[in-house]
Amino acid sequence: MSHAPTEHDGLMLNSHYQPIYSLAHRRTVGIEALLRAKRSGRPMMPEEVFSLMDTPDACHALDLAVLKAHVGNLKPANSPRWLFLNVHAASLREPEHVDAVVSAITHHGIAPQNVVLEVQEHELGLDEVLYRGIKQLRKQGFLIAIDSFGVGHSNLDRICEMEPDMVKFDRHLLRSAVSHPRIRNLLFRLVHLMHESGALVVQEGIETETDVLVALESGCDLVQGDFVARPGLTPDGDELITPRIDTRWDELMVRDLLKRKIIRRQLEMARQAFVQSAILLIQNTPFDQAAKPMLSMPNVLRCFLLDSKGRQIGRNLNTRQSPQASHLKWAPLADTTGAVWSRRPYFQHAIDQPGVLYMSDPYLSMTDTRNCVTLSMAIEIDEAMHVLCTDMLAQSSV
Repeated sequence: MSHAPTEHDGLMLNSHYQPIYSLAHRRTVGIEALLRAKRSGRPMMPEEVFSLMDTPDACHALDLAVLKAHVGNLKPANSPRWLFLNVHAASLREPEHVDAVVSAITHHGIAPQNVVLEVQEHELGLDEVLYRGIKQLRKQGFLIAIDSFGVGHSNLDRICEMEPDMVKFDRHLLRSAVSHPRIRNLLFRLVHLMHESGALVVQEGIETETDVLVALESGCDLVQGDFVARPGLTPDGDELITPRIDTRWDELMVRDLLKRKIIRRQLEMARQAFVQSAILLIQNTPFDQAAKPMLSMPNVLRCFLLDSKGRQIGRNLNTRQSPQASHLKWAPLADTTGAVWSRRPYFQHAIDQPGVLYMSDPYLSMTDTRNCVTLSMAIEIDEAMHVLCTDMLAQSSV
């Protein structure tokens, strides 16, 4: 098919296409149609084009023209893949508008189940009218994606309300994750949260090798961006895309293997020290003396002792890993004597399996707000069950 421009209200509309690549499948599974518009020969951004329309009906008419251009210019694929199309909010507000969108897309024989309709996250608000339009499209068989999540006034309520099939993370979220380790960890958790809600995650804005590594580490499902493939009339195929991604994948695997070896060695040393401290406690050695093997280990933050109900006995035995300023900053939380940790997994697992060493997943410590893991074991001291606990700095995911 030719890529002939479409004329609409003094605008020349054309289509470029950008692959959306599955990291797990190692192939392109979708392609997004992107508007390329000109007015009097001058290129215009999509937002600028729609800003020229002075009424919702005019925006809807332009939206239909754009959709028809995208579908009409699309070349048939050799393998099944989704077509990603942006839909303007004006096309969702009236049932007849939604019907027109369906007709514009299916007119060329494209089945709804092969189309992912993207709705800008910031346009949704909590607008019941828009939600009804989206539900109408879903009933027709289209997949729904929330676009540009993670920028502006992003709201998880919208995810819960819409139950999208996919969520596209905005490029600005990726840019922040590349620069800031804490946001990189947050990105990983956001991906996990979206998966729990039943949505696949597309990471937009993949522009560098580092972006690929961060996306891989985040656990996202699909990636899109100029490093993967630039938009074009006929964009790069998988014979060019896959080697680019595989190189970064191999680099990450080598790095992860080395990291796991180091972590395994550190954990093994920590386990040995923990068991040594536990034996000393069982032998009625005073806690501050028994804890010395653990407190001498690198990355250990503190040791503490709980009774059989999860109540802390005495104070934390701290190392000197926290800067003095941090101690002062979190001073109201520093004294944990008598605190009840019975709801923590490290207590519940330990008390359920006495004598078995347990290591928690990483979590945010209430004592100094650092990410840590807790080693724990239920042991008998003076014929009463206790749980020995040690907090260690969590290894960074980056």
